[in-house]
This record gives sequence, C-alpha cells and structure tokens, in this order.
Amino acid sequence: MFDKEYSFRGAHAEKVIQLTADFDRNHNKLFKRNLDVYIMDPIIGFLYQEKDEVDKSGETTKIFPEQLLNEQSTLQFNYRLIMLLDDRHEKDFEERVNKAFRYYGGEKAKPDEALYEQYVLGGVNILHRKLIESAKSEEDYLTNLYDFIEEFDERYNQSVSTDDISNLCRLARS
Repeated sequence: MFDKEYSFRGAHAEKVIQLTADFDRNHNKLFKRNLDVYIMDPIIGFLYQEKDEVDKSGETTKIFPEQLLNEQSTLQFNYRLIMLLDDRHEKDFEERVNKAFRYYGGEKAKPDEALYEQYVLGGVNILHRKLIESAKSEEDYLTNLYDFIEEFDERYNQSVSTDDISNLCRLARS
C-alpha cells in the first residue's frame, strides 16, 4: 500500500500545499514535506472521526515512492493502529486484528484501505481548518499550532492511560 507514488488531489492538494508552505520570511513551515502531512493525517482524521472523499479536480501534489518506502514502517504502523482501534467499522476485535495484519496488502484489504484514505483526507481538512484558515499573520500560525496541540492534549491524552498506549503500540508493531 505504501510502495507507490501518492497524490493529494483537488481541494486536498491545495490544503497540503498551504500546510507545507513558508509562513514567514525566515522560511518557517508547519510541515516540511507532503509526507509529513501524510504521516499525521490519518491519525488526526481517525481521532476526530472526520473522513472525506477524494477530490479528483484541480491540481495535485505528490509524495514520491522512495519517500514512502523510507517511512513504510511508520505508515504501516499508522494503518495497523487505526484498523485495531476502529471499532465503529468493525466490532469484533479478532476481525480488526485480521484487518490490521492478515488482510493487509491483499484484496480483502481494499475497503479498509479506502477507509484509511478517507481518514487521511479528513485529517487534511482538520489540520487546514485548525492551523491555516484563520491565520492572517506569522503569530497566528504559531498561536493556531499551540491551540491545536493544547486541544489535542486535553481531548485525548487526558483520557487514555499510558498502559493502553503501550499495549496498542506493542500490538501494532508486532
């Protein structure tokens, strides 16, 4: 799944371009590369339960295969973690394990890969909305980033135990 070129398209491409653009004269950016956005997006989309469909209109911005291959273990980890946690789409834990590990890369994984893609695109929307949309000055970008990180911490890190995180990470890495 993470071994060939990936393209953001249409409105999502425009948002990713803005997320990776310089926001000041010193060439500071919120994300250095499209790949960095792609690594973060599915987790954000899943946690906020926001999905979106592919927009095939307009421009594209790409992630090249060698970049994806270099981060394949991180990307697979994200995919597996979402498959393990997504009890809204699969109630049975054993079947979620199958989706995360046994079906990965096969024909049975196609619907799950499409779901993952929807979370990626939902994550693009959230990051753009939280970090870019209201920013008018250099300070706004930093304030938005700080506010988003603080919201994220309050929303998720307060209610998840360290043991839960350790157990899920151990399972996803195996």
